[in-house]
Amino acid sequence: MKRENMENMISIKWIGVGAVFYFYGAMLKSEIIQTAHQQRLHFNNWDVSLRLLTDPYLILYFVVPIALLFFIKSIVIDFDYQILIRLGSFKKWIYYSFKNFWRMAFPLLFLWGFMSLFMAIGFPHSWEWSEVSKIASSTNTLDKLVYFFHKPIFAFIAQLLLLLFTFSLLHIAFAIIYVLTKKKNLILFLSVFFFLYSGIGFKLLPTKFAFLSPVCFLSITNGVRAFHSPLPIFSIVIIFLVVCIWFLKFLDLNKKIYIHSIKSSMPIVAYFSICVMGIGATARSLAQSSAVTIWDVFAMSFIGVSADRFAYIPFFFYSVVFFGLVYLIQLLFLSNEIEQLGYYKIIRFKSLRKWFWSWMTKLMAISGYFLFILIILSLALAVCFGANVGFSLTLLPNPLHEVIYHFLVNGFLQVIFYISLVFIFSWINKESIYGVVLTSILMLLMLPGINSKGIIPVGLNSIIYLEDDSPYYLTLILVAANVISYSITVDEHFSLQ
Repeated sequence: MKRENMENMISIKWIGVGAVFYFYGAMLKSEIIQTAHQQRLHFNNWDVSLRLLTDPYLILYFVVPIALLFFIKSIVIDFDYQILIRLGSFKKWIYYSFKNFWRMAFPLLFLWGFMSLFMAIGFPHSWEWSEVSKIASSTNTLDKLVYFFHKPIFAFIAQLLLLLFTFSLLHIAFAIIYVLTKKKNLILFLSVFFFLYSGIGFKLLPTKFAFLSPVCFLSITNGVRAFHSPLPIFSIVIIFLVVCIWFLKFLDLNKKIYIHSIKSSMPIVAYFSICVMGIGATARSLAQSSAVTIWDVFAMSFIGVSADRFAYIPFFFYSVVFFGLVYLIQLLFLSNEIEQLGYYKIIRFKSLRKWFWSWMTKLMAISGYFLFILIILSLALAVCFGANVGFSLTLLPNPLHEVIYHFLVNGFLQVIFYISLVFIFSWINKESIYGVVLTSILMLLMLPGINSKGIIPVGLNSIIYLEDDSPYYLTLILVAANVISYSITVDEHFSLQ
């Protein structure tokens, strides 16, 4: 086996691949020398080594096509039912395919890393960053790495690890899709689509959406420019890799049960994905300032809107987070509880009030946990994007404890009020669709000029309200609103609806 691997590494095809790396490296080498002489700056071996290993054009238009061919060969062409029967499970077959992939791809990664170091021959040797690598210019792509890696060797190792993790993730994801569908044409289509999207997205995606380009997870220089830190790049790749590996244990079980479970959980997954993207976008935009703290990211993520301070993006994100939560609760719980089980449970509990509290206490706990999760999520994403860790706010004049109190207490009261209103309207009409209509009406009440006095208990948990009102005054309004809504639910006439 070792002899076959050695023969594979020195075959004609790898000599051709090495020649491409060599000539491309020679071009980069000439460019670095020219730039250094023009600007009278010192350069060293890491300028060419890191440039060759992280160059996005080389990765997208040369390395990625080769890797995709290895994906297709190890997954589609080499698929054999006799091997599958011998291995005994799809999970073991994916690991077998994964091993074969890296047997083919390792020479590519090894040759690439070797040529990156080999091309440094003739350059001054140093273990430190050069003057050329530190300047911001159109030809230098390493200037952002200087802020995150103390030594260039660490950036070199990080790039190799990123390639290792990303290619492993792609192979396992492609293999899972093939096992679930058994369609070769689908894998071919996905391979072509990935190549075209990588190449086109790299050039056409706007700067603020650069993190959606696959090159950010293949080249650490592009990733750091998009995410402003290497930590989010590795976090995203490793999390998805762990999820894919965890998913392998379900491949050989009864898929109908899990498909039904996946379908039922898709609204929750989509909802939390939007929350993560919204908070991540805020963290990414704010982390560019060196003074911003993690609590600033938290506050600005849920800043919301008021009648006098209105902006569309905070309005839509507030609607997604809080009205979206209410919609999920209605979709996954209240609709069944009201339309299918309501009267039976009232008979069982002997009163609407006892039935109401039997499920309302659970929803109250879920709402509280949800708010804590949002805080933790926003702080974690802020750390990932490089915001300062500290217990202070720089973008709002309010004390931090007031903002936290407002978000947790008033946020909890606001969500409970929304749920109570949806329940009242749905119970009166015996159809959950009226809850959706009510949610739309509540969103309209948040438009500018409608709630200028802050009396209507809608959107009052927006942090922007702290600019004009005390959080404790807002608490009184929300407590009064919840008391009124609860008094309606326990009214005898309401019970007989």
